[in-house]
Amino acid sequence: MPGGIGPVDPDCAQALCRTQRQVQLPASADELRIFYNLSMDRVHYFPQRNAIYYVDSKHVGVERILLRALGAQAAQVEIRQLHLDRLGFFKSGKRLRLTRRQAETVLVALRLQGIRVTVS
Repeated sequence: MPGGIGPVDPDCAQALCRTQRQVQLPASADELRIFYNLSMDRVHYFPQRNAIYYVDSKHVGVERILLRALGAQAAQVEIRQLHLDRLGFFKSGKRLRLTRRQAETVLVALRLQGIRVTVS
């Protein structure tokens, strides 16, 4: 892709998913700090904010897992694309707002699919 980085190579994606990092974000962490601690196979749940933060990629379909786990309730949740900049040019992760009961279902589904979940 001229002028950009282009898509992530599948081998690189696998290597990134094998990387283990310890993530302990305080409940006061802002969304930019959350984004820098996400990966294709890791989501972060903030119970106080009723939000799950994640990165959706073609290599690991986190959003697909989330929507399937919610079933008919998927139409009731809010998914918002977040940006690194105020003008909205640079996309970062996504934020899914959901109830605590929905979160319990979704977090189990993610773990069963091999997605690592961290909680603040």
